[in-house]
Amino acid sequence: MDGRGVTNYSTDKPSYGFSTATTEFDDILLSRKIVTFEEAMIAKGASPQEARKLSEKKFNNSLDKKQFDQQSTERNHEETSDVDDDDDFIKRYRQQRMKELKKDKNTIKYGDVIHISRPDWNREVNDASRSGTWVIVNLTRHTSSLSALHDELCDLVEETIRELAVKFEKVKFVFISSTSAIENWPAENLPTLFCYRFGKMQHQLIGINALGGPGLNCSRLEWRLARLGIVETDLEEDPLPDNTSAGFRSRSKIFTDDYSDDDYLGVD
Repeated sequence: MDGRGVTNYSTDKPSYGFSTATTEFDDILLSRKIVTFEEAMIAKGASPQEARKLSEKKFNNSLDKKQFDQQSTERNHEETSDVDDDDDFIKRYRQQRMKELKKDKNTIKYGDVIHISRPDWNREVNDASRSGTWVIVNLTRHTSSLSALHDELCDLVEETIRELAVKFEKVKFVFISSTSAIENWPAENLPTLFCYRFGKMQHQLIGINALGGPGLNCSRLEWRLARLGIVETDLEEDPLPDNTSAGFRSRSKIFTDDYSDDDYLGVD
């Protein structure tokens, strides 16, 4: 139908000036396939050639939009999946960290030596070791013992154990006077270490040579405790003593021979 303001869908006689915009009425006709997009464009003033080009452009734009929407959907899905994976990782990490913190909280740490007397023995040594904690008992000299050199070596052992106590916080290191621990314990047996676990003595190191010799240092004693399974170490071999002179080594002969493990069972 011809007339001003009236859309004429004849391909030969457009009814009003060309416009690429479609009206709501046009959209209804297009959706019901009463007219084609080319006819709608011609009705708005486009030539058949222009309408064809516009139709092709609209079709391509429609494909591009469809492809863009599909890619956006896939990208959003990937991003959502990545976010979900990140959330799962963070959740698992937090759960693992909470377990570690809880375990670490339940693990008693010492970090220093503890001085005890004989009445404290069962509580501080036997009972404290029942759960699997290693308790290392160092029998200290009561007064001046065999000689100035012997006293010096006993003091060196105490100093070395203090260093290990700081380094290995999960191991309990205990000092007790030898005469308080075991009546009439021979002074020549000092220094002496008793190693307890699960409520019983597992190892014993008697004499300076058993602990690392007159050239004792922290690493040498650490090496010996590691070989007994008491501590974990990064050392790959027995460290050299601090003093390797033949004269110094010969002076260690004044002490008794070393004992270890089950040579002496005088303490439960």
